[in-house]
Order: sequence, then structure tokens, then C-alpha cells
Amino acid sequence: MPRLNTSEAKAGPTVEFVVSIPIDLMNAMYFTHLVTEADGIEGWPVEVRKQMAPDLLQELDFLYSFPKGQPGVMGQLSDTLWAHPETWESVDALVDYVRNMPLGVGDTAANSGVQGLAFYVTCNPFGESEKPDAGIDPRAALRKELEEAEEPVGQLLAVYDKPEELRDRIVRLIERFYEEHYREEIPNRLPCLERSAAENRSRPIGDIAEFAAQLTGRPNSCLSEVCEGPYATYYFSPSLDVAPYNSCSILGDIHGLIYPCEPRFIQGTADADETARMARVYKALSDEGRLRIISLLREREMYAQEIVDRIGLHQSVVSRHLNFLKAVGILRGRKVNNMKFYSINTDMRDELSQTLELFAPVAQPSPKGDAR
Repeated sequence: MPRLNTSEAKAGPTVEFVVSIPIDLMNAMYFTHLVTEADGIEGWPVEVRKQMAPDLLQELDFLYSFPKGQPGVMGQLSDTLWAHPETWESVDALVDYVRNMPLGVGDTAANSGVQGLAFYVTCNPFGESEKPDAGIDPRAALRKELEEAEEPVGQLLAVYDKPEELRDRIVRLIERFYEEHYREEIPNRLPCLERSAAENRSRPIGDIAEFAAQLTGRPNSCLSEVCEGPYATYYFSPSLDVAPYNSCSILGDIHGLIYPCEPRFIQGTADADETARMARVYKALSDEGRLRIISLLREREMYAQEIVDRIGLHQSVVSRHLNFLKAVGILRGRKVNNMKFYSINTDMRDELSQTLELFAPVAQPSPKGDAR
């Protein structure tokens, strides 16, 4: 059952912390899919992926990639949930919502049909509430996007043209993943999520972008980089599965952000947050390719394609490295006219130097001399 609490930011938008099994389930599935596509994901999603039945794993990867790469129709469905609090109550409520989705496209991403999940995630990926062009043929627009991406158009449109079957596949994936992997984990994860939400909802918010950066542990949040608002409603939801990443959604005037649950609520120690964070920083530094990128960025800020051209690695590999380095705070990122620029976060130098204190001997008290 979701736990909500509402706070008011200075400018007046609604800010809510959400703890919901359906939202967390969908996020857990997403990061289980991302294990092979993103560096730095560890723990439960990695183990679950090893344990999954082959047919379930295949379906997970397909529905989080259909029709043109992740996050796919399942990711678009996750975005849609932010506009439908009635789905947050239980997995049964989520399944009922999907089963009752209309088969077509729908007028907005927030009220999408089954085919709309494919259309909006492919042709309208930035969260606008309306179709890009009221006169557009959604199927033709989807075909054009798939052709430009050199995807197997015929095979993918065959899935799109059978929305009833696609809806059934989505329902089966949710039900099987929940029953076979997620349900037994609820007692382990729910208390951690509730503790994180309870502590953070009592904090003063001030500037929402800065508040989101603090939640995610990054120099900048998505709200100051690519998801600039303002929005009428901000939802924040903790997760155990995102590792150093976060997952954000834009749905009209709604912004949803899933942030990493603080390690202290998982491990129960006061210094767990900083220890876990620095361990991920050093893991990011342990790869030769990522070190080459950092060395290159010592010159100046560069855009992503320039880094690809200079570093000599495949674009997908560079993208993974950049995402991980940014996630752990080593790099800063900003977006200008659909171009992503990266620079070194110079604050990290002082933080790394502080870890050298771990190698300094602990001062020992001088032994007391014998009384004479």
C-alpha cells in the first residue's frame, strides 16, 4: 500500500514522496533489464537476472526494448503510472489498469492506449502531453522512426498491429515477475523504502532542483540538466535497485523521480551512505576506458560525439562509460540543443584526497610509565 506525504515548495508546486509496491516493482523490472546495458548495477537485479526462466528473461528484454530500444513500452507504462495514483495501491490494481487500457494510441501520454505506449516512447519521448501533430498517423510516424533507426520494421509493426496480444504479454510479464521474483523480497525492501521517504519528507525543500540533486547524490539533478520545469507536481520515490542511477519521467505537468535509497536505511550504519558512494566512485575509476575519458576531459568540456571521435571506442561503450561516470559524480553533464556536454566535477578531487586519510596511522595513546 503506498505511503504519501505532501510538502509545499517555495514556488507552490505539490511535492509528494511515494512508497508503492507497483511503482517499485516496475522499477525493479527495468533495472533487471538494464544489468547488461549499464555499468555499476549490482546486487538483487544481477542475481535475479541469473535466476530468471529463459522465456521470462527474453520477454523482459523484449518489452523493455520494443519498439526501438530501452525503455520500451514497459518504460512508457511506468511513466504513465505517475498520472494514475489508483495504480499505486497494489499489483492487482496495476494489472487491472493494464487490462482495461484501450487498444489504440490515446490522446495523451498520460491516457495512452496499448499502441500509444509504443507510439509515445518512440515518437514523443520528452513527455509532451499531446501528440506532436494532431493530424499525424501514429503508425506511419512509428514506421518512419523505425526505418531511420534501421530496425526490422515489418517484425515490429506486426507486434504493434496486435495490441490485444501485446497487452496480454505486458500483463503476463508483470504477474510472473512479481510471483517468481519480487513478492518474496517485499519484507526486505519495504521497510527501507519507508524509512527513506519518512526522513526525506520531513526535510525543508527550498529549491527543488537542488533538493533532487541531494536525493540522487549528484552534483546536478535531472531537473537542472534535461527536465527543467516548472511542474505542477513532483513525485519522489526511493528504490533499492537503481544503484548510482536515478530514473525520471515527464508526463505533462508531472515529474516523477526514482532515487537511490540511502545505504544507511539498508545497512543500518551511520557512515554507510558515504562508504557506498566512494566505493562506487573507485569502481568507476577502475576501468581503463573511463580513465581515458577523464584524462581527455582535463582539456575542456566536450560534447558526447567529440569524445567518441577522440577516444576511439564504440559509441555505445562511450555512452555507458559517460553515464556511469556521471552517475557517481565524477562528471557533470548538461544538454544544449539536444547535444550532451560533459566536464569533470572538480569537487571530486578534494573528496578523493580525503580518502587518503584512511592510510594514515591512527594515533595511539602513549603508554603510561611505571610509577617509581
